[in-house]
Amino acid sequence: MKANRFHKCWKLFFFIGSFFFLFPENLQGQSPNEPQRVNPASMQVGAAPIWTENIGDQVLGQPFLQAESAVIATSRGPILSFFRTGSSLWSFDPDIAATPFIARSVEGATYICDAEGTFRAINRVGRELWRVNLGRPITHTPIVGWDGRIFIPVGSYLSCRTGAGNQLWSIDLGSPIALDPILDRIGSFVTVLQNRDFVKVSQFSTIDRIRLDQMPSVIASMVDGNRKIYVLLYPNGAAESISFNEGASSGNRLSRGSFPSLPAPPAAAIGRDGQFAVTLRDGRVQFMNIAGQVLWSGNSHETTVERGSANVDHTRVAMVFDERGIYSITTRGITGFATDGRRRFIHRFEEASSIPALNDEGILFVTGRDQTLRAYKVDSRPRTVPRSRYYGHMPEGSYGMGNPPPSPWSTDRWRWQPNEQIIMRDRIEEAINSGQIGEREPVYKAYLMEMVGFFLNDPHYSRVRPNVMPQMQIDLIHLLGRIGSRETVPFLFNIFDRYHDSTVKAAAAQAIGNIGVDPYGNTFFSFNFLLAADNPHRDPSLLMAATRSIAALSRFSGPPLSGDGIVLLRLFSNLTWAPGNIRNQIRLELEGLFREGLDQPMR
Repeated sequence: MKANRFHKCWKLFFFIGSFFFLFPENLQGQSPNEPQRVNPASMQVGAAPIWTENIGDQVLGQPFLQAESAVIATSRGPILSFFRTGSSLWSFDPDIAATPFIARSVEGATYICDAEGTFRAINRVGRELWRVNLGRPITHTPIVGWDGRIFIPVGSYLSCRTGAGNQLWSIDLGSPIALDPILDRIGSFVTVLQNRDFVKVSQFSTIDRIRLDQMPSVIASMVDGNRKIYVLLYPNGAAESISFNEGASSGNRLSRGSFPSLPAPPAAAIGRDGQFAVTLRDGRVQFMNIAGQVLWSGNSHETTVERGSANVDHTRVAMVFDERGIYSITTRGITGFATDGRRRFIHRFEEASSIPALNDEGILFVTGRDQTLRAYKVDSRPRTVPRSRYYGHMPEGSYGMGNPPPSPWSTDRWRWQPNEQIIMRDRIEEAINSGQIGEREPVYKAYLMEMVGFFLNDPHYSRVRPNVMPQMQIDLIHLLGRIGSRETVPFLFNIFDRYHDSTVKAAAAQAIGNIGVDPYGNTFFSFNFLLAADNPHRDPSLLMAATRSIAALSRFSGPPLSGDGIVLLRLFSNLTWAPGNIRNQIRLELEGLFREGLDQPMR
């Protein structure tokens, strides 16, 4: 109880510190040279843009949205980012023109690839985090999984990396990807290959495939209870369903089924829960359930009835389906529907150079053919899904890597033998080093967490003769950090909080920094314990491990997390019990964060 009160007090102290220790420059007003800022939340819905920005170049592809900002690629190379208020956030020049395929993570990291195949991760303030040479440019948009992993398609190859850039696996699909891949409703990578194979690749590299008779143009993914359905829509309006049965034997988990045809060829579709919406080429929007029943049909701005062309090209349309409703977005306008079929609004604009993008606050980012980026407030209904303090809304699902099922070794009493621990450590390390941990990831991760956290549910464990000695715990924690799922971060700061050995605590801090993401910002509360007057762990190496972890998290995620990280490091730099050389190293870390602009708030 006392420890609980202590923890809460230090949470309060941390937030008070975050307010009073911010640098004066962070509180300065708007510069007269900056464009007039707007507050989109208070703006009225209207036909005129709420702000415009001259890009001075042709935009490639659709704007990519996340973390209240937009990122666009230009034909001459620079990648540009703008905050939702219109402020320019950053510009990144990859030297060689980038492909139009961009992805963004929940934390605001941007993933791009140039024309020579160099794949890069860029943080929220436009700084490069890491790069890898793929040998040739990507052919489709990368997909970011629920725990921050990135699926990277290149021709017939698909690789998967952690958010920090470590390769988890790579596979050859046997034929080049033909259809834009999607992240389905169970967190898998789904696409169709040029040989007409429909493929579903799990987050752990398991492949399921089934041969189709013809090439579809659109995939919609739905999950209704235990039913997992993919609806494939064909250019002539025909449709079929593919069911995924997780309990079936390998090679038999996908099965084809009939599905009602559409009244016109499809242009775009999107699924959610047990329903999906499709924009037809004639401009109509049709809403159906998982059984193929038409629930309603309505006219978008593209129908002849609404003075549209009634000829929507599939490369010029996208759809959004969330708790607000259904949106059909084309290069000429946007139409919003409620899920009961009521048409809520139509908004038109001059032909855009690429498909516009709608953000969580109802702002539409439109790239004009006149090389101008415009933002329109088209919807007054913001999203209502939970948001974290530091990022946007959280992923819609989890891979279960924060609490995986028991490993195959969980009931083996020999696993506590030192020699057995060494054998397993070396086996897991070899799999990680090979970049092909793949299907073994869940069982290896479960083993690591069981061995590292053996004491969590055992109040009678022996500190004199623990089941796993501290040095082995440290080795296993480092391996856990290299696998790098954001879902394991709460487990790691739990180890930091509850284990008595400073070297193990330091390893947990380092692993969190290596993962690079703190989903809820709770790690900083754990590190805050080092500031306590009665802290029993006055270990300079532990303090440095926490410092480096805070700096790594701040660099990966950027503001506002980095602002809180800087406040905490400033407090660390003034700890009287820390040796002078350690305080100097902390100040050097702080100076590095300042140089990278991570002390500046999002404006």
